[in-house]
Amino acid sequence: MKITLLLLTVGIILLVVPLNISTPNENGTNPGCDPCHTLEDGLVSASVTGLDVAITVNTTSSVAGELVDANGTVVAVNNSTGNNPFTLTAPGPGIYTVNAGFKNPNPRRWDSVMVNISITDIGENPSNPTEYKLYDNYPNPFNPSTILRYSIPEASFTTIKIYDALGNEVSSLVNETKTAGTYEVEFNATNLSSGIYYYTLQAGSFNQTKKMILIK
Repeated sequence: MKITLLLLTVGIILLVVPLNISTPNENGTNPGCDPCHTLEDGLVSASVTGLDVAITVNTTSSVAGELVDANGTVVAVNNSTGNNPFTLTAPGPGIYTVNAGFKNPNPRRWDSVMVNISITDIGENPSNPTEYKLYDNYPNPFNPSTILRYSIPEASFTTIKIYDALGNEVSSLVNETKTAGTYEVEFNATNLSSGIYYYTLQAGSFNQTKKMILIK
């Protein structure tokens, strides 16, 4: 009886696990579920508006795709949609690979294109921002470094500090008066352990904190 129950449990696991595998399971190292999909150059095109990437696949069937950052991390995915074009949203500026394609009709096809999202693409004038703003770091999760970006609309004494999950300050990245503008600063966590960290922008009376994850 125990043996039968064990075999039944194993059988259930074997049946359930494949359901968690994404479709088309395109990833940074093996895009297009190769050899399931066949590369077709020119199948996919993409345009950028702000952080949104509009992806068009040259087909009338349902499509799927993903957005992969420069570190090979999938940052956005749509496993199946009838919308064509469809939109994936990037977490921040950077160079991304779009992998997209379709399963039906056979043979399955896929293609890749590159998109470059810059600060000016997301509707900002880097030298003349109109509000204080702390952006999401990118990449996130990260290892070992990530970029923090912030905007200040007027000259302000500015600090950016990093805290661990217990509230201990682990790094001070900025500690000076900044003129109006949009800035980026790199945070390198080589000497820190994996976990959740917080970064805080203090500029004048403005204060904002966001969360980031270090995975080693």
